[in-house]
Amino acid sequence: MSQNIGYIDGIPLLKWGQGQDSSYCGCVAALLKAAGISTSYEEVMGLSGVCWQAIMREDWDPSSQMPQNGLLCERNVGDALGLAVYSLSDENEIYAQAKKSIDSGVPVLLVGGRWAPEWTLACGYAAENGTDRFFGRTYFDCQNQNVEHQSTRVPEDEIYTDNRYIYFNGFPGVYPAGLTRFYDRKREPVSMRQALWVSLETCIGMFEQKPGEWHKFGYDAYDVLIRGFELDDADYFETCKNDQYHIGSMLDARRAAYVYLRACAGLLGGENNARLAETARLYEQMTQRLIDAVPYEETTAVFNTDSSPVWSKTRRQKLAAALKENKQSERQVRVIIKNILENREDE
Repeated sequence: MSQNIGYIDGIPLLKWGQGQDSSYCGCVAALLKAAGISTSYEEVMGLSGVCWQAIMREDWDPSSQMPQNGLLCERNVGDALGLAVYSLSDENEIYAQAKKSIDSGVPVLLVGGRWAPEWTLACGYAAENGTDRFFGRTYFDCQNQNVEHQSTRVPEDEIYTDNRYIYFNGFPGVYPAGLTRFYDRKREPVSMRQALWVSLETCIGMFEQKPGEWHKFGYDAYDVLIRGFELDDADYFETCKNDQYHIGSMLDARRAAYVYLRACAGLLGGENNARLAETARLYEQMTQRLIDAVPYEETTAVFNTDSSPVWSKTRRQKLAAALKENKQSERQVRVIIKNILENREDE
């Protein structure tokens, strides 16, 4: 092992099925904690707008759940927490700045450090034979501990530190000029109240954006899920791949939404505070309907293993019914939030 090594100790194992199922927000929350910034996963979900997300592809590809495929307010996280989040276009500068950031105790956020293009954290580096090798955490690390996942087994000489950080053969990531992010510069934060306004505006915009070449948003995304769960067995098994991941992502987002909104109690005054509480109640109802249709443990958690539970026709019918009810609740939510935004000057 090279002696020219620098790393941030103690970044926990990232994985699905532990209430942090957005790899983007899960990585950001872990990064902020390592940097000594007090926040929660749910707050990151709320500030970024990911908690309002509904996004799907007609082919049910799991990549549809990457929030950056649609509208969100990522910058709002840094603005609220006093960080100037930035990217670099030159690869040599990315390598140099990544080492500086790690040396200062702040991991680097990127897509596709290793394996599939999910969000990951570079937590360390080592100079070997004149080349810098970066290593860190991915949401696939738990699969590396599972002997059934031979495709993700990592040689011992590609595992670093007692934390068993894994070599990032994909560094500096997929589209580094746009998706490799640095969080090591401080700035004057905006108020949490102002950050809430930005998030609520994004909540409206997310459901008003037009379909893209591949992606459907908002109510259209709900319709993709509902149509799929209403298919007969043969068509369902042919079409609806990664169903556990899609439902788990929505379940995770709706849970984070009501937790975030309740944490914002008191940021708004008068009737708007009551409207915010009602919005949180609707999101909690949406969460419970999905849980009543399928246990959380059978959603995104299955990405940690080779198992892929087959959902019966009865379960799929329950999911379709829950999604139809939730789609109507989403309409109620947006009526209330528009009312909040229209009355912000009255507080």
